[in-house]
Amino acid sequence: MSFLEVFGYLASVVVAISLMMKNIRRLRVWNMIGAGTFSLYGGLIGAWPVCVLNGFIALVDLYYLLMMDRHKEYFDLVEVAVHTSDFVKRFLDYYKADIEAFFPGFTLDANKHYSAYFCLRDIRPVSLVILSRLSEEEILVELDYAIPEYRDYKTGRFVYNEGIRRLGLDTGHRFLCKTANAAHQHYLRAQGFKKSGEENGISVYQR
Repeated sequence: MSFLEVFGYLASVVVAISLMMKNIRRLRVWNMIGAGTFSLYGGLIGAWPVCVLNGFIALVDLYYLLMMDRHKEYFDLVEVAVHTSDFVKRFLDYYKADIEAFFPGFTLDANKHYSAYFCLRDIRPVSLVILSRLSEEEILVELDYAIPEYRDYKTGRFVYNEGIRRLGLDTGHRFLCKTANAAHQHYLRAQGFKKSGEENGISVYQR
């Protein structure tokens, strides 16, 4: 197999990967890389229709990525009563399997008090944050779940910066989160959490 054939297969794999992305931004990025690679491949073998078409697709992806960066999204927090809200129940039921992957064994204790908030992006409820107090200074993040289409860290940055300022929790409070999921640990580090220990093989992060 020649180098050009390998290059062409590689471009095909990248395009295929892009089509499996749920997050629109990631889909655009990977598709742009794949289409750009295919365009180069088409030029190298003299297949100009392939070169031109995929070059155009790459430019379209780049255009929409630039538009996403320029679009100023509206973020907000809406407090909800987790024990009585029908929408919270439906949200948790709908995403139950995905939530289990990031927060194994998560359930709501009917006798426990929670503070819960939906984070809105352009009025869409894209994440649910559920907190409970361990002490006057410590707050446990029981759940911080963003739906797959909006896992670009922007929601988390809003919650743990502007969001907690609005709630008056930006000073004198420590946020703790427990997780064994590698992707969630990466997310926590991106939001300023640092690993502070382990409990029964589960990592504890603090911010």
